[in-house]
Amino acid sequence: MAFDALYTNNQIQKLKVLLPYIEPSMQKNMAVYIKYMELKYTMDLCKKHPLYACAASSEKPNPDMKKLCCELKPYSTESEIKQLEQMESLLQTMEMYQEMSQTMSAMQELFPNMGSDDSDQSSASMENILMGMLSPEQKAMFDALNSQT
Repeated sequence: MAFDALYTNNQIQKLKVLLPYIEPSMQKNMAVYIKYMELKYTMDLCKKHPLYACAASSEKPNPDMKKLCCELKPYSTESEIKQLEQMESLLQTMEMYQEMSQTMSAMQELFPNMGSDDSDQSSASMENILMGMLSPEQKAMFDALNSQT
């Protein structure tokens, strides 16, 4: 949608609106002409404003990947949807891992002796409580992420 708003003009949009009202034998030619006009307009715009497209994308340096996955689903095949859902699950697990890491760091600040031999049992029980909140898939992902750090 944003791409169409950037790389089209009112004349092209009017042609798109008129397309269904044109004689069926001419619709194919008109569709090709519309695509040609879009390409020409885009090329002219890029020549005149080489940083124009970059400026639009630089506004969001860290895109919301979960939102992106949701926006791609309607245009995806079944196998691609499954991959997008796996990506969403991975992102959710990573968020949970970060939250758990922050919680553990906060706990260690509040209870500095938590890592000592005296409190190994309380530390382990706290970790068990937090790990009990995860699904088996999330636990596996947490273990994989934890082994890399």
